[in-house]
Amino acid sequence: MALRNILEYMKGEALEGEIALDGLALVFILAVVVEKIVEIVKDIVYAMPMFPDKFRPLTLEILSLACGILLAFQTSINAFELLNVKISNPIIGIATTGLVIGKGANFAHDFFQSFSKVKKR
Repeated sequence: MALRNILEYMKGEALEGEIALDGLALVFILAVVVEKIVEIVKDIVYAMPMFPDKFRPLTLEILSLACGILLAFQTSINAFELLNVKISNPIIGIATTGLVIGKGANFAHDFFQSFSKVKKR
């Protein structure tokens, strides 16, 4: 229950034209968590002889994206909502946020950086 309250506080309402920084911070925190989970599982995947070498990176990529989507749905965080972009189906926004989280912190930074440049034009 307390975690849900913290997440609701972190998502906060953005003022018109502003990005909800607390929500963005949550996206970056979740992206780092996913990176660390994949880093831990990486040693296990590479130690398994049943996986051919060419499938190991793909396995880690799928795990990363799945973790990102799972965390996004569990926290109900929607990057489009944080950026004040109107979309008709919030599930699309949450799934997209999950993909951004799953790609990692650098990708999340680039994703939001590109949106902030578009908004300034």
